[in-house]
Amino acid sequence: MMSDDMTLVREFATSQSEPAFAALVERHIALVHTAALRQTGDAHLAEEITQAVFIILARKAASLGSKTVLSAWLYRATRYAAADALRARRRRQAREQEAHMQSILNQPDTDAWAQLAPLLDDALAELGETDRTALVLRFFENKTAREIAGALRMEEAAAQKRVARALEKLRAIFVKRGVTLTATVIAGAVAANSVQAAPAGLAVKVSVVAAKGAAVTTSITTLVKGTLKIMTYAKLKLALGISAAIMLAGGATTVILSSDRVSDDLPSSEIFKRAQEKYASLTNYSDEGKTVATLNGMTLTTTFTIRLARPNFYRIDWEQPVHSSYTNKGVVWSAGEGDFMVMGDRDAQKQTSRESAWGGATGISGGAAATIPGTFFKMNWGNQLGGPVANEKRQADEKVGGMDCYVFTSELKKGVTRTLWIGKQDFLIHQVRNVTSTEAMKAVLAGAAKRNPGMPARLQQIESLVITSTETHENIVVNQKFSPADFAR
Repeated sequence: MMSDDMTLVREFATSQSEPAFAALVERHIALVHTAALRQTGDAHLAEEITQAVFIILARKAASLGSKTVLSAWLYRATRYAAADALRARRRRQAREQEAHMQSILNQPDTDAWAQLAPLLDDALAELGETDRTALVLRFFENKTAREIAGALRMEEAAAQKRVARALEKLRAIFVKRGVTLTATVIAGAVAANSVQAAPAGLAVKVSVVAAKGAAVTTSITTLVKGTLKIMTYAKLKLALGISAAIMLAGGATTVILSSDRVSDDLPSSEIFKRAQEKYASLTNYSDEGKTVATLNGMTLTTTFTIRLARPNFYRIDWEQPVHSSYTNKGVVWSAGEGDFMVMGDRDAQKQTSRESAWGGATGISGGAAATIPGTFFKMNWGNQLGGPVANEKRQADEKVGGMDCYVFTSELKKGVTRTLWIGKQDFLIHQVRNVTSTEAMKAVLAGAAKRNPGMPARLQQIESLVITSTETHENIVVNQKFSPADFAR
């Protein structure tokens, strides 16, 4: 059935076969509509989301890989579309919905599903993609362990364990939300209620508007555009996270700095030495800046603020406008006792260490959580001045934000280059540019696929993926007066 899905997708993509697309709609519309209805609580909006998701499927059919698990892909697209639709609602409506959900939870006689339904999709969103796919297949699609194993390309026993572990993670998330049910009860409630029949006639309507390109309402058109932007953002954010991991892994390479001179300036080795000494002499540091990342024509801009102080104080905030109705925000911090992270509207999560906090935030913060913090605290995995670094080459001097800078380019590893702009007056880093080639991305993903047979297929099908990320630091202030309160959430 799952391989047959992609046969139908290919048939539609190559010949615009309406029967093929209608078969896909008929097969999966209940899953999409039920998830949309559960997430929005609005029958009309659920129908619009359903239409939007299948319109997106029609548009993206040609780009889906042969190993795509279509039900999981549709569920994720529904999640994005529902999120976009709900964000477009006024805050008053959001508060009313939350109040309604809370009133349901507070009822003493509510059954398991009434407690789980308002929280299910947010809880699933917190899981990793493989865990979420396993649960979608098992409890939304009622697939057997053998079928799940085939979809995730793993042994049947491993698939059973994956479902059990994912279910336990889901249970733990529910416990944090105040719902204390056993994994068995959760499994039964989700399996029995997570997918309901879509309204009569909706499949025909969806097939017409998605496959034939029939006219749709303005609200559906807006929803399609917003969801596509979120999906593009998610792809770029994922790629940036992988790229950041490549950069950090390459940072430990050791070779000799070039001693080339430009005019009568200092040699490269002396510049790096003075920069290292400068950061080591600082008691605290703050700046503001932005990272502009590009991925095959897509652009994501992240703005950030950084505060650092010895011995263990830090706060790094960032924002990423995804589209007009949604901005992704995050922060990692320590006011001296513990390391914490907040993503979006989620509660603060305590981290096991500073490295854990920064490592989790590096890619999604546009590098703000690694570059300067790692250099200031002289941490091996983030220190831009540690090394010396491979194939460092002196470039012509340039200005960054009005500051004259020395410029150095190096190859951290094959296909991965970094350029540093170091101020001539303050010997601080004012800009960093990282470029990761398609070959480097493919090498990392190939290694990850070997270690993790359940790795999503879309991550293994990169044809062209060159990532350029330019991180600029401005309004730098050092050795000012800070108190622990300046680093608290």
